[in-house]
Amino acid sequence: MTANFDTTDLPVVSRQSLALAMQLLVDDGQGLIILRGANAADRARLEARFWDAFSGETQEGVATLVRLWSMVDVFQSRRMRQLLLDRGFGLIPAAIAEAARQRINLDWGFNPQRFLMALKSAPRTMRPVPAMAPVAEGIEAYALAA
Repeated sequence: MTANFDTTDLPVVSRQSLALAMQLLVDDGQGLIILRGANAADRARLEARFWDAFSGETQEGVATLVRLWSMVDVFQSRRMRQLLLDRGFGLIPAAIAEAARQRINLDWGFNPQRFLMALKSAPRTMRPVPAMAPVAEGIEAYALAA
């Protein structure tokens, strides 16, 4: 049986899957993709690493990557960048939680205003694990706590 995607509303994914994708970016020294955006080479490198590390269903993996790249894209707006600069990378766990569950359209991505409002109302109490060591546990802990 082939599972089809409704391109007007992709399925939700687990925060752990999205945290894994973000962690792979951090491990590769590409954590700043959130601020600078991603080019085709960045996307290809992460996607190859993601499929090596991901052990879930293919449908969830595809939806996870679409949601990750849409999250990166939504952070390219001026207000989202400013929010990230104001709050720091402690905002990433809330962004992961939102990107994992929020409604998304394959053609349009996330609604930037809805994403911004959700992150503005996110608690500021999330703090990074000291020295992010190990980094994998830090981002996963963020994603699970959100």
